[in-house]
Amino acid sequence: MRVAIPTSDGKNISKHVALSKYFNIYENNQLVSQIQNPLIENIKESVPLHSHNGRGLGAGRIIPSLLARQNVGVFLAREIGDGMRYNLEQSGIKCIETQEKNIDEALKMIN
Repeated sequence: MRVAIPTSDGKNISKHVALSKYFNIYENNQLVSQIQNPLIENIKESVPLHSHNGRGLGAGRIIPSLLARQNVGVFLAREIGDGMRYNLEQSGIKCIETQEKNIDEALKMIN
Protein backbone atom coordinates (compact mmCIF):
# COMPACT_ATOMS: atom_id res chain seq x y z
CA MET A 1 0.00 0.00 0.00
CA ARG A 2 1.25 3.47 -0.85
CA VAL A 3 1.62 5.99 1.99
CA ALA A 4 1.85 9.74 1.35
CA ILE A 5 3.55 12.07 3.84
CA PRO A 6 3.81 15.87 3.66
CA THR A 7 7.41 17.05 4.13
CA SER A 8 9.65 19.99 3.39
CA ASP A 9 13.01 18.40 4.18
CA GLY A 10 12.44 14.72 3.34
CA LYS A 11 13.18 13.65 6.92
CA ASN A 12 10.38 15.15 8.99
CA ILE A 13 6.61 15.33 8.67
CA SER A 14 5.48 18.90 8.02
CA LYS A 15 3.28 20.51 10.64
CA HIS A 16 1.06 22.16 8.00
CA VAL A 17 0.00 20.00 5.06
CA ALA A 18 -0.78 22.94 2.76
CA LEU A 19 2.61 24.55 3.40
CA SER A 20 4.76 21.45 2.92
CA LYS A 21 7.08 21.57 -0.10
CA TYR A 22 6.55 17.94 -1.10
CA PHE A 23 4.49 14.82 -0.67
CA ASN A 24 6.73 11.79 -0.34
CA ILE A 25 5.17 8.52 -1.40
CA TYR A 26 6.36 5.28 0.19
CA GLU A 27 5.77 1.60 -0.53
CA ASN A 28 7.07 -0.94 1.99
CA ASN A 29 8.79 1.92 3.84
CA GLN A 30 10.80 2.81 0.72
CA LEU A 31 10.52 6.18 -0.99
CA VAL A 32 9.12 5.62 -4.49
CA SER A 33 8.14 9.15 -5.47
CA GLN A 34 8.34 12.78 -4.39
CA ILE A 35 5.65 15.14 -5.67
CA GLN A 36 6.04 18.89 -5.41
CA ASN A 37 3.15 20.57 -3.61
CA PRO A 38 1.31 22.59 -6.30
CA LEU A 39 0.02 25.03 -3.67
CA ILE A 40 3.51 26.38 -2.92
CA GLU A 41 3.80 28.11 -6.30
CA ASN A 42 0.36 29.66 -5.83
CA ILE A 43 1.41 31.03 -2.43
CA LYS A 44 4.68 32.44 -3.76
CA GLU A 45 2.84 34.25 -6.53
CA SER A 46 0.31 35.88 -4.24
CA VAL A 47 1.66 36.22 -0.70
CA PRO A 48 5.08 35.68 0.92
CA LEU A 49 5.22 32.13 2.30
CA HIS A 50 6.16 33.17 5.83
CA SER A 51 3.05 35.34 6.18
CA HIS A 52 0.55 32.68 5.10
CA ASN A 53 -1.07 30.14 7.43
CA GLY A 54 -2.20 27.81 4.63
CA ARG A 55 -5.91 28.51 5.05
CA GLY A 56 -8.08 29.24 2.03
CA LEU A 57 -5.70 27.75 -0.51
CA GLY A 58 -7.99 24.92 -1.61
CA ALA A 59 -5.68 22.26 -0.16
CA GLY A 60 -8.66 20.16 0.93
CA ARG A 61 -9.73 19.87 -2.72
CA ILE A 62 -6.40 19.84 -4.57
CA ILE A 63 -4.26 17.50 -2.47
CA PRO A 64 -6.72 14.56 -2.19
CA SER A 65 -7.13 14.34 -5.96
CA LEU A 66 -3.37 14.68 -6.48
CA LEU A 67 -2.71 11.77 -4.10
CA ALA A 68 -5.54 9.65 -5.49
CA ARG A 69 -3.95 9.89 -8.96
CA GLN A 70 -0.78 8.45 -7.39
CA ASN A 71 -2.73 5.43 -6.02
CA VAL A 72 -2.08 6.45 -2.41
CA GLY A 73 -3.95 4.34 0.17
CA VAL A 74 -2.85 6.09 3.38
CA PHE A 75 -2.16 9.73 4.18
CA LEU A 76 0.01 10.21 7.27
CA ALA A 77 0.27 13.72 8.73
CA ARG A 78 0.67 15.56 12.00
CA GLU A 79 -2.63 17.41 11.54
CA ILE A 80 -5.43 16.84 9.04
CA GLY A 81 -8.25 19.36 8.75
CA ASP A 82 -11.85 18.23 8.56
CA GLY A 83 -12.30 19.18 4.89
CA MET A 84 -9.06 17.52 3.86
CA ARG A 85 -9.94 14.39 5.86
CA TYR A 86 -13.39 14.16 4.31
CA ASN A 87 -12.07 14.54 0.75
CA LEU A 88 -9.21 12.08 1.32
CA GLU A 89 -11.62 9.49 2.69
CA GLN A 90 -14.03 10.10 -0.21
CA SER A 91 -11.08 9.35 -2.50
CA GLY A 92 -10.50 6.04 -0.71
CA ILE A 93 -7.47 7.26 1.23
CA LYS A 94 -7.21 6.34 4.91
CA CYS A 95 -6.11 9.21 7.18
CA ILE A 96 -3.71 8.76 10.06
CA GLU A 97 -2.57 11.56 12.37
CA THR A 98 0.63 11.21 14.37
CA GLN A 99 2.62 13.32 16.78
CA GLU A 100 5.82 11.67 15.52
CA LYS A 101 7.89 14.13 13.49
CA ASN A 102 10.46 11.73 12.00
CA ILE A 103 9.20 10.05 8.82
CA ASP A 104 11.13 6.79 9.31
CA GLU A 105 9.80 6.37 12.86
CA ALA A 106 6.24 7.20 11.82
CA LEU A 107 6.35 4.65 8.99
CA LYS A 108 7.47 1.95 11.46
CA MET A 109 4.45 2.71 13.63
CA ILE A 110 1.89 2.09 10.88
CA ASN A 111 3.43 -1.10 9.44
